[in-house]
Amino acid sequence: MAEIILTIVVEVVKCLAPPAYHQISYLRESKYMSNLQNLKTEVDDLKSERVRTEHQVDEAKRKGEEIEENVENWLARANNVIEAADNFTKDEATANKRCFRGLCPNLKTRRRLSKEAERQKEAVVNVRDARRFDRISYCTAPEDIRLISNKDYEPFESRMFTLRNILSALEDPDVDMLGIYGMGGIGKTMLAEEIARKVKSDKLFDQVVFVEVSQNQDIRKIQGEIADKLGLKFHEESESGRANSLFKRIKAEKKILIILDNIWENLNLRVVGIPHGDGHKGCKVLLTARSLDVLSGKMDSRPNFSIGVLNEEEAWNLFKKMAGDYIEGSEFQSVARDVAKECAGLPVSVVTIARALRNKRLFEWKDTLKQLRRPSSTNFEDIQPTAYKAIELSYNKLEGEELKNIFLLIGYTAIASIDDLLMCGMGLGLFQGVNKMEEARARVRTLVHKLKASCMLLDHISKSEEFFSMHDVVRDVATSIAFREQNALTATNEQVGGFREWSDESAVKLYTSIVLHDIKTNVLPEVVECPQLKLLFIRADKESSSLTIPNNFFKRMMQVRVVNLTYMNLLSLPSTLGILSNLRALSLCYCKLLDISVIGDLKKLEILCLRGSDIKQLPIEVGQLTWLTLLDLRECRKLEVIPPNVLSNLSHLEELYMGPISFQKWEVEVEGVKNASLEELKHLPNLTSLELDIHDVNTLPRGLFLEKLEKYRIRSGDWYWESTNIWRREFRLRLNNKICLKDWLILQLQGIEDLELHELQEQDVNYFANEL
Repeated sequence: MAEIILTIVVEVVKCLAPPAYHQISYLRESKYMSNLQNLKTEVDDLKSERVRTEHQVDEAKRKGEEIEENVENWLARANNVIEAADNFTKDEATANKRCFRGLCPNLKTRRRLSKEAERQKEAVVNVRDARRFDRISYCTAPEDIRLISNKDYEPFESRMFTLRNILSALEDPDVDMLGIYGMGGIGKTMLAEEIARKVKSDKLFDQVVFVEVSQNQDIRKIQGEIADKLGLKFHEESESGRANSLFKRIKAEKKILIILDNIWENLNLRVVGIPHGDGHKGCKVLLTARSLDVLSGKMDSRPNFSIGVLNEEEAWNLFKKMAGDYIEGSEFQSVARDVAKECAGLPVSVVTIARALRNKRLFEWKDTLKQLRRPSSTNFEDIQPTAYKAIELSYNKLEGEELKNIFLLIGYTAIASIDDLLMCGMGLGLFQGVNKMEEARARVRTLVHKLKASCMLLDHISKSEEFFSMHDVVRDVATSIAFREQNALTATNEQVGGFREWSDESAVKLYTSIVLHDIKTNVLPEVVECPQLKLLFIRADKESSSLTIPNNFFKRMMQVRVVNLTYMNLLSLPSTLGILSNLRALSLCYCKLLDISVIGDLKKLEILCLRGSDIKQLPIEVGQLTWLTLLDLRECRKLEVIPPNVLSNLSHLEELYMGPISFQKWEVEVEGVKNASLEELKHLPNLTSLELDIHDVNTLPRGLFLEKLEKYRIRSGDWYWESTNIWRREFRLRLNNKICLKDWLILQLQGIEDLELHELQEQDVNYFANEL
């Protein structure tokens, strides 16, 4: 009855007062139910739209894409209006909509609920209509995991100095490309990653991209990695098309650093699509490589920074971190420190071995130390596999067999000087197309420079260019490779004791090189069956140089070309040495020598080094070595006799070294025989290098022959000049008051680079002033 009366009233108001009709219509039950149903319908539709949008968002997130902000805002609004509508619907169901004990409708409540239902419906419709998205998400450059803080990175002071210099160079507007170089496993990549993190955190660049190039250079792969990190999608198939897109994308960055890690050869940045230099002043490129030549020569990178090994304390701190701090202050500490020292500061060795020994028992630590101290040519790969592979890769990338052979030779012989490498290399015939000693010396220096630039050799501690060194771990790898590829045997005194290899004829017959270091006892067999042996290198222990060579030792090694014996007791050379018809180089340095006349039978001998030996007389048989090109008599303090015509017979001699502290008794009679004269040196047509220390200035010949020498060091007078390893055309002379230099000696001064004359007479001063 109440609803009928309400309907009549509403219709009357509609006719008499139309403006009031809209408000009073909310009182009708039909209007109320309609608004409520419309709200539920619109909410259901909005919920469907929300679900569809959430599915699209989830799909985009699975792809690693970022969600557009307006999409996230719309979802938030949709959630809010849906939640409000759901809450309203729940409240409406429990609202008191009747009064007078249920006899009449509660018109006030109905009106309020009806208006609220209509208002919420409009809000829902507005939110639904606002769902107009061009796209749900967008691609972004993923965060490079290399640029995330690395807990394994140690800020070593030896690295921090280099890091600061690199950061300074990156801020230099004149620098567009710079490099880091060092041997394999030294930590170049880790340092480059730390630089990337540093410049990113300090906001030195807007964008930092880190890409590994590797030895197998793949342009498309490099382009793809850079594009991925810049959020670029390629639509081109060709390398040139991709390069153009990449070029434009990089140019869009105001300041960008691109790090190209592990460069092995020239990489054309334009082909990749990397603008730098004048192409884009805001783009800088940081390279890492194992070779300085790759950086400075092939990539024209400047400046370049060298990374060296860790010092002992830094290596120990890294070792503790990898093995566990428990080793310090425990029974492990002593052996652990020794193990760490054997890694010689090479990070890859420190990390590999420390991790391998973590939580191992003490006897396992001791066994590892023993193996490291006596690296076997057959098991080093198992002890340090990571270090081995890193260095072996550098070896494989060396250019040409000549360079590889020189590297292996230095490694398994432990040669450390230009002179020794020259003698062994020439004796073995390693230098193709080289016949002259001076040419060979230049080749040796070039090869050593290349190995240093490739970080396979190091500068000597003396900083002299005449010497070099090799990292212990690199040497172990070289020894292992030489054993595998060239059958080169290397052993120490401990390994030679009870040497089973001597009795294993099947193994000995295959050896092409035998190198024995620091031998203390006479362990050499009477005869060794080595038909393929080319090099024999035996170094006795310096403090107990009583090691001798059995007389028949050389009997069955007829192909040997180089024999190097050091610190040995060779008062009488084995007679079988004379049958080595293929011997090209013989070195008897710092040996006890008495009778060496047997070397006169070595008709093909080209190099003879007696440096530091205690020989007293150069036998006349040396004059039969007409193919000799190098004779080294330096530091032969006891040498008193050089018979006449011995030196002048050496018609092919190119290099003669007789100083410092060597033979002084030119033209002096010793035991009834008058010694050789310096005049004989004029009869050596091929002589190009000469070193002489002459005590008596009167023995100098008139009219020296300096003009035909390419290098020389001649010092005369009753004083001692300290020898240096820097070769110049050097002439130093102390005169006495009985000599007028102008009349007695005519010098070709134009060729001299270092001239020092002492006690000139007055009449000579004007003469030399005019000449100079």
